[in-house]
Amino acid sequence: MIEHAPNLAAVSGPSALDVSVVVPTFNEALNIAALAEEICRALESASLRGEVIVVDDDSPDGTGRIAEELGRRLPVRCMVRRGRRGLSSAVLEGFAASRARVCVVMDADGSHPVETLADLVRPVLEGTADITVGSRYVAGGGSEKWPLLRRVISRGAGLLALGVARLSDPTSGFMAVRRDLLEGLPLDPVGWKIVLEIVVKAHAARVREVPIVFRDRRAGESKLSAKAQLQYLQHLWRLYAFRFAGLFRFARFCLVGLVGMVLDMATVAALKETLGLDTRLCAVAGFAIAVSSNYLLNRAWTFRDRSVRGIASYPAFVLVSLAGLSVRIGVMHLFIVTTALDQGRGYLLVNFFGIVAGTLVNFAGSSLWVFPRRS
Repeated sequence: MIEHAPNLAAVSGPSALDVSVVVPTFNEALNIAALAEEICRALESASLRGEVIVVDDDSPDGTGRIAEELGRRLPVRCMVRRGRRGLSSAVLEGFAASRARVCVVMDADGSHPVETLADLVRPVLEGTADITVGSRYVAGGGSEKWPLLRRVISRGAGLLALGVARLSDPTSGFMAVRRDLLEGLPLDPVGWKIVLEIVVKAHAARVREVPIVFRDRRAGESKLSAKAQLQYLQHLWRLYAFRFAGLFRFARFCLVGLVGMVLDMATVAALKETLGLDTRLCAVAGFAIAVSSNYLLNRAWTFRDRSVRGIASYPAFVLVSLAGLSVRIGVMHLFIVTTALDQGRGYLLVNFFGIVAGTLVNFAGSSLWVFPRRS
């Protein structure tokens, strides 16, 4: 499920806190009190003005009630969400409620070491980093009593993410971030890896990794499931599509072109075999069918994020397609008259070069003229 970020208003003025520690919870009644007390002590000992924001998904075990009671004696706020669930969206709502300069996200099960909280926050407060991420895989980091299989899964998940984020531990879930950096980011996380989402979307941010020793949860049941792991893969796919948006769009454009080619060939064959029409006339009909199909599919899929009103862009798409066809023929003619590639089966290579050139022209024309970016 896509979890769009709530509106993040700007934080300013001398009254702003140093840090808000956002703790998403669901059935963490056995852990939340001890964790909140440890966080408050850590903030006080580090001379950090801070608060704990517990975002609870209406836990049936009373986690929200416990957090509300903690708020009577500690700087703890509790937000109970009814009818909504999900770690990432809970974190985003906690960030939106924060009035601090820095936001931290921590797991509620005690697996993130509270004693490294100040080390995580200081670089962001001092302006030497925009984002800090706790890592088990840098010098000084590690995991307590993890079985081999769990270590392999963790490492494998990190390797899969290397193409979008140069982090040694993108799945740690422990991070600090400048709150104003979050404003305007197109956050739409899937599942539970909000840290990876923010690092990828804030691609120009200065990111530093801080060593942590990851622990097993203190009490309660783990939320990691096969569904959560599948959501991670889905999330990764979305992040790769975001990071390499132009390449993904071009790939979709080419797939649409292949569909059009099949329709073109099928139309020519059907008209030729059933009606016995002239091949050239069949080709014109095939071209018309293919162009219409390509237009509809590109509008609905390849360029679905761009505003197009009515069918006013259809004539422009036809013109671009004709321009691409002209370039294709021109490139083929150039190879034919200047090289010997047209001999034997070389005509296939000549045709390939023509198709590549025509496709590039079609894609450029479609991107810049037929389906332009939204203003």
